[in-house]
Parts: sequence; C-alpha cells; structure tokens
Amino acid sequence: MKLNKYIREKLNKTWPSDGMPTEEDIENWITDWYMESFKEINSGKDGKPRAPPMWLAGRRWYDRRQQKIEEALIQDE
Repeated sequence: MKLNKYIREKLNKTWPSDGMPTEEDIENWITDWYMESFKEINSGKDGKPRAPPMWLAGRRWYDRRQQKIEEALIQDE
C-alpha cells in the first residue's frame, strides 16, 4: 500500500473523533507502514521487518543535540 493511502486510512479512523494527530502519531504511522512494507534483505519471505531510514522517521540529529544539552544541564545541578 502506498504511504499516502495508509496515512489517509489512519486519519479516517482517528480524526476528528480523537482530534488532530500529533507529529509523533504520524511518525509512528510511517514507521508501522515501512515495517509492514519492507523486510530485511536475505531474510526470506516472512523476514524480519526493516526499520525506516532516519530521513523518513526516527531520531534526528537535532533531537540528539537537545538531549545532550538537557543531560548537561541535569549534571550541572
């Protein structure tokens, strides 16, 4: 299934009853779609799901930077 159709189905199921989905909700949907659609290479027909690339979903460099800043502030206290 194409990603846009997958997201549209999720939106139809959750919105407006549950309100506007958050960025985290949508990123989770993208991750679920990717893992359903793509499997690890050479792992057979029912292979292990492959995690999405960082540019599509996952931790970003600026998230890691902010995490390091917060850790440093906690250590200073």
